[in-house]
Amino acid sequence: MAVELNEHISVGVIFSQGSVKPIWFSRQGRRIRIQEVAYMWKTREGSAPIHHFSVTDGQGLYEIRFNTVSLTWKLGSAE
Repeated sequence: MAVELNEHISVGVIFSQGSVKPIWFSRQGRRIRIQEVAYMWKTREGSAPIHHFSVTDGQGLYEIRFNTVSLTWKLGSAE
């Protein structure tokens, strides 16, 4: 069952030709290496476009979000 978190996180990404690919994120002092991006989608929070990524480290499933206006990342949920 997914738990809603909404935590600020640090994310290592590759920006290439207009796309964003998360490679790892840090949570509670632990670096989690992303093995696969399972799904991506976009929403808006007011005027800010938000890029959502459903990712896995091989053990858990996480939803991370990138706000393209504030340039901040959040961990939305974890399973």
